Amino acid sequence: MLLVIVVLLGGALYYLDGYTERRVEANSATDLQGQLGTPDLPLVDIEGSPFLTQVAARSIGTVHVAADQVGLRTDQTLPVAHVDLVLSDVTTDDWFDTMNVSHAEGTARIDYNVLQARAGVPLTYVGDGRVEIVTTTTLFGRDVSARITGQPRLNVSSQTVSLADPQISVAGVDLPDFTAQALLRAVLKPIPIGGLPLGLTVIGIDSRDDGVHATVVGDNLPITR
Repeated sequence: MLLVIVVLLGGALYYLDGYTERRVEANSATDLQGQLGTPDLPLVDIEGSPFLTQVAARSIGTVHVAADQVGLRTDQTLPVAHVDLVLSDVTTDDWFDTMNVSHAEGTARIDYNVLQARAGVPLTYVGDGRVEIVTTTTLFGRDVSARITGQPRLNVSSQTVSLADPQISVAGVDLPDFTAQALLRAVLKPIPIGGLPLGLTVIGIDSRDDGVHATVVGDNLPITR
């Protein structure tokens, strides 16, 4: 009889632990959907077991969040094709109706058409971590086509992207470095990439064929409905 009671109690606690975890994950996904501005609920996976001990402490060690089309439902954030985040030390004072994330880090993929819209000029990826801009400029009183390639480089403090190691040709003629830098500053201003959801900050970028992959971090981030 004692063994049966222990087994039943263990099974009930196991079920309750899983049920509570799924409920908190679902509620967190709803809260995050509003703040991320996604058309669909993000994936939320609370790590660590058992979960009820984390509930009792009102503190979750690690939460994995993944979402697509971030910022699609709001014009106040930078549109992001995909984010993958790890939230650490998530605490609550109201049983997870609202939460505070002590630290968040992960990756965000930004499509080139988003950078193009913010740059105001056509921008495409051409391989080897470089992008190309084709624009029309005036040289010696004539309109000529300028082709500019360079490696996107992040300015962390200003949250902008500029082109490093520029190579520019005008009417098929490669320009010397000094002239190329001057022309680049004239036709392309630093591209702002601030305004990520949750108050995240970009600390690194890597240009690939499917977009710019950004490393993002944040501290003391509130999650509310």
